[in-house]
Amino acid sequence: MAKPNSSLERIELLKAEIESLRQAAVTELTEKRKALAEELASIDAQLAQITGKSPDGAKRPRRTSGGGRSIPLQELKELLARSPDKTVNIRKEGLELRNIKVLATANPSLLRLGGKGPWPTVTLLK
Repeated sequence: MAKPNSSLERIELLKAEIESLRQAAVTELTEKRKALAEELASIDAQLAQITGKSPDGAKRPRRTSGGGRSIPLQELKELLARSPDKTVNIRKEGLELRNIKVLATANPSLLRLGGKGPWPTVTLLK
């Protein structure tokens, strides 16, 4: 390899070498992660075979954000009118929380959000 003539050429060569090493590290770590995932899957399969149960990490799939159904205001009003105390649990009904929050914010004299923590409710006021 020829000796670089200037500092700028040396810097460029070093940058190229750094990028090459970075790519090698990424490849190595990706392969290592894949091997570990395969080993964990093997161990989970062995546990399932011995115990007859699914492994702890595979109890149930998680939902992505959103998760519920989005309904228009009129349909929500009808649902609330049929419900006891004109209140429903948003999660139990399978409704999208963000949609209900938007409707309640836009209609504060008609709807009220309630409930604590992960079990929010909505109530029809009129």
